[in-house]
Amino acid sequence: MITYTHAILSLRPNAEWTMTENDVKNIVWHTPKVKSLTIVEVEAEVARLELEAAAEAKLDEVAKVDAIAHAKSLGFTDKMIAVMYPNLIPTVADEK
Repeated sequence: MITYTHAILSLRPNAEWTMTENDVKNIVWHTPKVKSLTIVEVEAEVARLELEAAAEAKLDEVAKVDAIAHAKSLGFTDKMIAVMYPNLIPTVADEK
């Protein structure tokens, strides 16, 4: 889940700040000459970061499927793949 904190860090990566009650109106900028943010800017960045995270998760899933298919084309079984890469195939039934 992307939070306001993630969005603020993305929008003002070199700024030091504090925020109370998760309210963008309550940001105190500790770095001089930092342009303040509006709630609209922060919410738009949250949405952008969420889309980016979803796209990255989809690419990761496609890469896993491709890696498994490639390993199987080389003759590896699910059990062998699970031993070599335990996070690639989360559950594998015992093979006979």
